[in-house]
Amino acid sequence: MYKIVLVTTEGCEACSIAEDNIFSAISQSSINIAFDIKDFHKFSRQEQKLYKLKDYPTVLYFADDNLVYSSVGTYPVPVYIRWIDMYFKN
Repeated sequence: MYKIVLVTTEGCEACSIAEDNIFSAISQSSINIAFDIKDFHKFSRQEQKLYKLKDYPTVLYFADDNLVYSSVGTYPVPVYIRWIDMYFKN
């Protein structure tokens, strides 16, 4: 199972843009991908260190509950599509 988690914080305008772009990229993909949005403060200190959460938006890409890639910042839809193609194999 594939999952993308968008890590956000309150009042983050870039996070809203990333959310729209990721949603668009997922909808253009033929791969079944779960999409979750989580506030930074919902992660434990241990998870924050494990996933190296330091800035927003952070996007975590999981395949079978294993972190396979992460990115920080907002990117255009084609970039998210490319990462989905690279890290999530059908």
